[in-house]
Amino acid sequence: MIRRAFVFVAALALFPALASATPACDGSGENLMQWPENNPVWEFCWLRPDDSSGPRGSGLELRDVYYNDILVMKRAHAPMLNVEYDAGGCGCYRDWSYAENDIRADNQVSPGFFEPTFDAETVCDNSTSDSSPVGDCPWGGAGPCNEGVAANSYAERLVMTTQYQAGWYRYTMRWIFHLDGRIEPQFGFGTANTSCSAATHRHHNYWRIDFDINGAADDQVAQVGGDSPGVFSTEQDRTWANGATWEITDQTTGRGYRLVPGEQDRRLPADGYSKTDFMASLYKSTELQDNDQGIGDCDVEVEDIVDGEGINGVDVVAWYRGGVQDVVSSDMYRCKTVGPTLVPIGDWSRPPVFEDSFESGDTAAWSSTVN
Repeated sequence: MIRRAFVFVAALALFPALASATPACDGSGENLMQWPENNPVWEFCWLRPDDSSGPRGSGLELRDVYYNDILVMKRAHAPMLNVEYDAGGCGCYRDWSYAENDIRADNQVSPGFFEPTFDAETVCDNSTSDSSPVGDCPWGGAGPCNEGVAANSYAERLVMTTQYQAGWYRYTMRWIFHLDGRIEPQFGFGTANTSCSAATHRHHNYWRIDFDINGAADDQVAQVGGDSPGVFSTEQDRTWANGATWEITDQTTGRGYRLVPGEQDRRLPADGYSKTDFMASLYKSTELQDNDQGIGDCDVEVEDIVDGEGINGVDVVAWYRGGVQDVVSSDMYRCKTVGPTLVPIGDWSRPPVFEDSFESGDTAAWSSTVN
């Protein structure tokens, strides 16, 4: 076991979040993840989709995310999801994100949690045809097929996978954590059958990420590149035109994360329906989505979230949209995956510590405690 003691008392003031770096994970549905097992760099609580928060759920939800004993995010999830059809299609829907669907995963550790001996699979991983849907698990062979969350550990990354359904759609949600501090939220839009396949349509998923780097206060959001770069003084919604990225930093320590749009994301820019690609808003405990909550309230009302409040030096929430288009007689049934890369900026190394022992081991090892 490693015992840590701060070299200087002043370190406690500089790094206040380190006093209790391991999250408690004692809330309803919360489960503790620590990776790698020996001297973990990532520690956080996770919730499976059917335990996730929000009026329509929010998929594989994360809470109290720490990297190198430093708080990164208070909560990260995807509480808004919709689909819009062209004329002759099925209309427009605000989908739900809590109804779990089978993934292919073995080695159950506890109910609904798996440490597979192979890469966990979803509909998206098996949707290779443009002309026909792949159906549900199993795909091309034996299962096992199970609902819940799977965690695959590799030498340099941890991959957490789940799948949920809304009608004929199968949505894959993954969080990938790298040893170097990068995070990749991924969302895949899959189709299990031929329902509502008569018209081209667009899907959109909206992540909500409450960065609380070293605590909730002193956040700063800035756009780098694109149109209107610079620090945001009030709530803003933006597109990723001209190569824009966004940075959320803690003004006290200079630590932060840069949101870099993925290649697939840029293929479907914001339009009259999706309206925006990125939003920065003042944190409100009850603002987990816009004010529309019914299945027919499909388009996201940006003005419910971005309404001119000041956000420089306070607790700020970042929203990010990833969207795809499924085209009739082209690529209707091929799963497409979206998501940004979250890249750490600043010094994320652990503060100086005394260590009286050291345990070494395979960095691919990891541990999880499930409630």
